[in-house]
Amino acid sequence: MGNIYIFRGIAATGKTTLSDMLAKKLSIPVFRKDDIVDALITTQMYRNSPFEIINEVCYNILYKILQTNLDLNASCIMDIGLGNKNNAKYFFDRLDFKENKVLKFLLVCSDENEWKIRHAERIKNPLPNQIFKSVEHVIEHYKNFDITPFEDEYAIDTAGALEKNFETIVKIVGLNEK
Repeated sequence: MGNIYIFRGIAATGKTTLSDMLAKKLSIPVFRKDDIVDALITTQMYRNSPFEIINEVCYNILYKILQTNLDLNASCIMDIGLGNKNNAKYFFDRLDFKENKVLKFLLVCSDENEWKIRHAERIKNPLPNQIFKSVEHVIEHYKNFDITPFEDEYAIDTAGALEKNFETIVKIVGLNEK
């Protein structure tokens, strides 16, 4: 039986930072939506494609990677975005989790000013997968998202200290901090 850890949420909520910390602690791989997006948009075939098409291809790749790990009972971490609950439901409903232990985390930042500051920093030095041009663009993009947790999902508010957030995740996962 594998252990699957899924981190989802809107941009700038700490998914990459916290999933990397957990991956290091557990010595297991992280499969990240942003890495796949970066690879796709640097290829000739997808360079000028609409972001909706890139997203669809990306989530189909992530689905296949995750289902393969589930079928093999292999442990992994998924950093998948999917901040909108409706999109996440569609993604999860396609999967056969089998007998694997699956822990889902929804990362949110309840401090809107902190969240805006994080985006302002990202906009200064954007990565290829970051499509936002302004904080206003970010707010407009997410305004109609349903950013609520599923019943089987742990909501982690990343407005607080990073160390405390990681400590919470470690407790949920069942690891003892030393």
